[in-house]
Amino acid sequence: MKPSATSFASFPARAAVGLAGIVLAASLLTACAGLTQGGGGHDPEVYPNLDLRMGTPEDNGQADLLYELLVGEIAGHMGELQVSLDHYLRAAGRSDDPGVAERATRIALFSGDREKALPAAQRWVALDGESLEARQVLAAMLVNDDQPDAAVPHLERVLERMEAVEGDGLGLLVNILSRAQNGPAAVKAMEQVAAGRSDDPRAQLALGSLALQQDQPHAAVAATERALRMDPGLREASVLRARAIQRTGDREASLQAMKELVERYPDDLDLRVNYGRLLLQEERFADARIQFEAVVAERGDDADMLYTLGLINIEMEQYGEAERYLEQLLKIGQRAGEARYYLGRIAELTGDVQRAVDFYEEVDRGDYRQESMIRAARLRGEMGQVNEAREALTRLRETSDNPRLQVETYLSEAQLLRETRDYQAGLALLDEALESHPDHLELLYARALMAERLDRIDQLEEDLNRILEQDPDNPAALNALGYTLADRTDRFEEAYDYISRAYEQRPDDAAIIDSMGWVLYRLGRLDEAESHLRRAYGKMEDGEIASNLAQVLWERGEREEALDILEAALERDPDHERLLRLKERLNP
Repeated sequence: MKPSATSFASFPARAAVGLAGIVLAASLLTACAGLTQGGGGHDPEVYPNLDLRMGTPEDNGQADLLYELLVGEIAGHMGELQVSLDHYLRAAGRSDDPGVAERATRIALFSGDREKALPAAQRWVALDGESLEARQVLAAMLVNDDQPDAAVPHLERVLERMEAVEGDGLGLLVNILSRAQNGPAAVKAMEQVAAGRSDDPRAQLALGSLALQQDQPHAAVAATERALRMDPGLREASVLRARAIQRTGDREASLQAMKELVERYPDDLDLRVNYGRLLLQEERFADARIQFEAVVAERGDDADMLYTLGLINIEMEQYGEAERYLEQLLKIGQRAGEARYYLGRIAELTGDVQRAVDFYEEVDRGDYRQESMIRAARLRGEMGQVNEAREALTRLRETSDNPRLQVETYLSEAQLLRETRDYQAGLALLDEALESHPDHLELLYARALMAERLDRIDQLEEDLNRILEQDPDNPAALNALGYTLADRTDRFEEAYDYISRAYEQRPDDAAIIDSMGWVLYRLGRLDEAESHLRRAYGKMEDGEIASNLAQVLWERGEREEALDILEAALERDPDHERLLRLKERLNP
């Protein structure tokens, strides 16, 4: 697709073409206001005789230059960028105005023609050697064209000009080269710049920074070590070296380097923060906590540190400490939504359901609001407040135009109805959901499981097959369909095929191993069935798996062990329907 005329007009035409040219250009551009914005070529009804590809007239000085510029502008506004570029390149060759060469460069870059952009930029620099922008653009092009040696003089000129006005020239070079698509050439160019400043540790620091951004951590380590040999007290180089070492894969060496820095500069809180973050990446939560606590001791109202400490303590199951930091966030009025959400999570984890609901329902804005509302509704359902929970989920769904959130509320409400064994209402709800979100895989799967509770095996098969039509290798659908056919029908070979396909993808999934064991039992292959079911139960002490294993053991004569497994499973889940049915059969 050609860029629109509006896009072309978004960068300025700076060519100075004289008074006559300005007047003529103004009249033509006024006429251009009637052009379409689609960028699909010129409108023959507006310019019936204009051929944008016609050749130039014989050389006639200023008139020829105006011709090239005006046709170039008109072509650009019509979306004919290649035609516009060709005319502007010819204009740049005829004009001593750097603005024309700049315009040609920008059109070439805008149209993606890097081959023509390079000579245009070279012309721009030739006409305006003092333009920092021109040299930056040309240097970047040369680097991307794998000509780092040619780029270096332009980079050095930019650096000299920036330093003359006390600007951060090295930082500017890093910024330019970090965006280069040719990373090795960018680093090579910066190496040459740094080599010309052999006694400047900050040049090596800049090289190290660029190398790390261009994913060359070993080069970054070498550069920072050279910087530190020149100036052992250059903290930025020490920190960058530690980060670069980590990127090489030597995490222990990186942590050791940061630890030494913190010990050398114990009052440098930023160092502690960086060290703490490295420790978090290695999941060394206790050590990270020490560093962040030291920061909070000096900066007690640092919201980010308080929040981080709250999460670290949750991870370490130190819920009292976590609450202390999160409540401090509420006192200072920062990150309040996140603090309430995690205070709700702590209350939920510690069994204080009402307190959890209270915190969740106080989250009235931010990223955690929707999840908080869903969690609060689910907990209200667990407390028997099913109608209130459903009303809250319905309100959330009806006030949102986010399809993903709507689906999540349907799934949460369906799970609530499933847990309260109101399967008929759950099925009706999921029917409604699929009317709004047809063929949604998660909704189809949820309805299939709900239908199974109502002995609607036909509905289950239909929904799971609809999933497999969209995703033939979906392991959850394959497993659910195979297990149901093995458990509720006599289509054992078909069930075995579905479960085998799921098992090939997830051989260590406890639920799928259980399904394989159950279909093998139904096929009469008891030795294999017991082996699979024991492995599944070892991975997950689930009620369904326990019932299947107990059933197989009972039939193999290992009745005492079967009853032991059954009783242990019922202690964990005394209301499990399948376990209760099996107990009634085996030990009435």
